[in-house]
Amino acid sequence: MSEILVGTEGSLQNPEWETSCFNDFVNELADEITGSCMIPMNLPKQEVQNIVKRAKKWFYKNYEYSMRENFFVLPIELFSSEHFKKTRSFTLPGMDLTSGGNEVYSVYGLFEVGAHWGGSMDINFTRGDFAIERMLMNGMYGGSKTGQAAENLQYYVINESFFDLARQIIQNPLSYHYNQLTHELRFTGESPRKNVILEVYETIPECALFQDEAFFRYCAAKIKISLGQKLGIFGFTLPGNIQVNADLIKGLGEEELEKVIEEIKTDEGTDWMMHS
Repeated sequence: MSEILVGTEGSLQNPEWETSCFNDFVNELADEITGSCMIPMNLPKQEVQNIVKRAKKWFYKNYEYSMRENFFVLPIELFSSEHFKKTRSFTLPGMDLTSGGNEVYSVYGLFEVGAHWGGSMDINFTRGDFAIERMLMNGMYGGSKTGQAAENLQYYVINESFFDLARQIIQNPLSYHYNQLTHELRFTGESPRKNVILEVYETIPECALFQDEAFFRYCAAKIKISLGQKLGIFGFTLPGNIQVNADLIKGLGEEELEKVIEEIKTDEGTDWMMHS
């Protein structure tokens, strides 16, 4: 039976990755394709590297675990700069050349601090006589028992849902547009008067992606397809006049690629709605 883990000083440190992870990943792919050199064939390393780079872009766009949510703050001082006055835009971080990640891939929320309705109000029913505990326990041990508690819980959820919806409708919206290719965030409406908080998706470091089994299988499949296509064009023959079955290599890659893509599609998180 495993022991319960306890946080240590190591929990306060960022993950560390080996600087050679890219070359190690490419070498592992070469071992997969050649059967650890059982097949006397040298893979063009530059083509393998190009396939891996293109695969990263595909995974960042389609694989939920290749992204992480984060916040990005734009201080109000930036909005008074000459650059913003001329372009009404900012450039968000691109790919970190050291880690291969940390690129702001998309912006899905933009809020001005304190600008939304209810920003200075406590409407969570957690103080005084409106505490959630008081609502639930009121009548719990009386004649109505759990029936009254269930009604109070339902009342609490309905009110919280109402206030949450009201915030989204009444809050002061800021119009914007973000382009993932140029990393340009452009404000298309009024300028904010306070600090702005962005909710963003950013890419994980490439070394973390290289450890994912689905990414490895995807790259290996892509390499098999490319290898089969090239061998089929040139009619490659191994020493001893052994013919290479290019169609079989390509077919294996296409079959594996289809499986990986299907697994990624079915592995996406689902928002469940419960009905009574």
